Amino acid sequence: MNADGGGMKKGLLFFIAALCLGATQRAGAVEVNLGGRLHLDYAASQADARAIDKHFLVRRAKLGLDGRFNEDWSFEVAYDFADVFDATEDGIYKGDNKFRNGFDDIVLQYDGWRFADLAFGQFKVPFGLEELTSSNNISFIERALPSDAFGPSRRVGIGLNSSHDHYTVAAMGFGKSFSDDDRGHGVAARFTYAPINTPARLLHFGVAGVIERPRGDVKFSTRPESKASDIRLVSTGDLDDVHRIDRIGLEAAWRSGPFSVQAEWMRAAVGRDDGRADAHLQGWYVMGSWVLTGESREYKNGRFKGVSAGRPGGAWELTTRYSNVDLDDADVRGGAEENFALGLNYYVNRHLRIMANYIKARSERKGKSDSPDILLVRMQLAF
Repeated sequence: MNADGGGMKKGLLFFIAALCLGATQRAGAVEVNLGGRLHLDYAASQADARAIDKHFLVRRAKLGLDGRFNEDWSFEVAYDFADVFDATEDGIYKGDNKFRNGFDDIVLQYDGWRFADLAFGQFKVPFGLEELTSSNNISFIERALPSDAFGPSRRVGIGLNSSHDHYTVAAMGFGKSFSDDDRGHGVAARFTYAPINTPARLLHFGVAGVIERPRGDVKFSTRPESKASDIRLVSTGDLDDVHRIDRIGLEAAWRSGPFSVQAEWMRAAVGRDDGRADAHLQGWYVMGSWVLTGESREYKNGRFKGVSAGRPGGAWELTTRYSNVDLDDADVRGGAEENFALGLNYYVNRHLRIMANYIKARSERKGKSDSPDILLVRMQLAF
């Protein structure tokens, strides 16, 4: 196994700070809530062109705090210990590490305005319905191909957010991330509208855009909706001549009782220097969900909140998804991939979920095809 000594020390300091802040709650100094999540994955694959190891993965091991200082100021801090525990059957973690252990959300928020909340720190850029839905609440073990390829994830910045029953508006100006994996600066905005939003029925539409001026190399890639399989079938490789990235995303969702459908389309226009032609990369997905035991996927503030088991025997959900991403345009040859996935989720209670996904991937890059079959399972604990 690999161990990041620096990461462990930071995590230990965070854990000590969490205990100290938790103690202050008893003293009445601040309002503090302690939470966490543990996602344990295992993948078994039928390989095609390249070998794929069976792989156990601690996908997330996150400890977080949120609370309030007073009526106007709130905060959130989360630290992920996951990559300290990554291992293959040989006991060695292999592959690049996009999801490095460290701080995720570090947010100080001012809630004193009636029309909007103002946030400072590192948090998710407002882009994408699935990207903004918590990993505890997404219907599949991993997000779809375009969400992984084009979602800008977390950056340090300042954001405004206004949420109402039928619409939300979010905007953000951002710089690099704390991990320093993503550098540069940009602005983002997202608007959602739900003309129908009742406990039984939902109709949701959304649009988002991001304008970014990157620094350093830029790469677009995605795993086949399984991090535990530890391969990337499509990737542009490092692009060192990018001066601008314009992202746009369209989203729609419908829910009627236990049935729901959602879809997104994303595009990244990559502006390049040295006389090279701009590249336009894109992808989309559509997914359906049927909660067999009758519950509905919950929805609030322009994103889904998951399924709450409403009976002693828990809740069962059947899911299906088709996703597609195309990273070929101009002289960028990242390849194209399409995935078909089936999923079964068992919500034991509000703390425990068992998930199983079957993924059939088909890809082609630079004239070479690869079409593995992947079985992915997860045990998810959350509190």
